[in-house]
Amino acid sequence: MTIPALVPPTAYEDPELARAGELNQHLLVLTRTMHTIKSAAAAHRNDGVSWSTYVLLFHLIGGGPMRTKELAESAGVDPSTVSRQVDELVRLGHVERHADPDDGRAIVLAATDKGRETHRRMREQRDRLTARLVADWDHDDTARLTELMGRLAGELQAALPHVLQDIAAGAAVSQETSA
Repeated sequence: MTIPALVPPTAYEDPELARAGELNQHLLVLTRTMHTIKSAAAAHRNDGVSWSTYVLLFHLIGGGPMRTKELAESAGVDPSTVSRQVDELVRLGHVERHADPDDGRAIVLAATDKGRETHRRMREQRDRLTARLVADWDHDDTARLTELMGRLAGELQAALPHVLQDIAAGAAVSQETSA
């Protein structure tokens, strides 16, 4: 499978906008490639669980036990989707449901030992792949890339509520003008 290459850059007069456009092109290729790798890995596992289902497990491991609504918010997905996927993770023994200690009527989801082991194994596979990819790189280059990617990810995550608000406002404006 071939991932589309970079498209020719948009000619902007503003050099900062041009640089941002080039960065976005690289990020698109990176995310498309990672999606292809994740999809192939999911297709070759013998448990039949989709990658998006495992993403919920990873959120439970990273964020600790949480209610379904919190898990949906954490993963950025619809709660009805979470319920179906959590059912699959529970059936496979990766996640357990417990009564919420603060409100016995509510259910809290938590990763099991099996779920944590699955997460550890999948993360190690991913880390080994990345280590192979950058094995010939200079240590300072990988350290700098790691630092800059962390910075970009942190700033994007912090800006996410505003970005989503802007997108929703833009969608509302475009819907109004097309009516």
